[in-house]
Amino acid sequence: MIKKLFVFTFIFFWLFTSSTLAHTGLKSSSPADGEVVKQEIQKITLTFDTKVEQNSKFTLNESNGNLITIGDMELNKNTIVGNLLEPLKNGDYQLIWKIIGADGHPIEGEFSFSVDLLYSEAPTVENSEAKEEIPIQSKEKKLDLADEIENVPKQKKLINTLLPFIIGGLIVIVIGSFIWLIRRKN
Repeated sequence: MIKKLFVFTFIFFWLFTSSTLAHTGLKSSSPADGEVVKQEIQKITLTFDTKVEQNSKFTLNESNGNLITIGDMELNKNTIVGNLLEPLKNGDYQLIWKIIGADGHPIEGEFSFSVDLLYSEAPTVENSEAKEEIPIQSKEKKLDLADEIENVPKQKKLINTLLPFIIGGLIVIVIGSFIWLIRRKN
């Protein structure tokens, strides 16, 4: 009887904590991780396993570290769509995403892809001047959004992480006390 009770407690605790500690992950993306894109990209779409909360976002960097400006970023349930101000040029890109999952936990990840168009336009002097100003503005915006995600109260993070262990510990104490009382009466 006691062994069955311990096995039941262990299984219950394991099932409870594993479902509680599950986090949202990236389900799919367009472009995908490692993809070599052969046509112009006007938008980037990230789809996650569950709903993502406000302040979730992503940034896009060229291989040399330059930040690519993302126009409007739309959140719709489990999807983030970022509209690019201009199509991406040939080269390697790194996308870094930071989200707040439905469970309130901040989660981040990254992946890379390449663009290999058959043609490439040479930038004009006017375009290169405009491009110099844009990354400065987007870096400020990037810092603001990153600060918002990182400023999720640490107390809330701690409670969400420790709650399953506290409940599991209480269950073990209650069952242990019950077993101790039964043995004491005998």
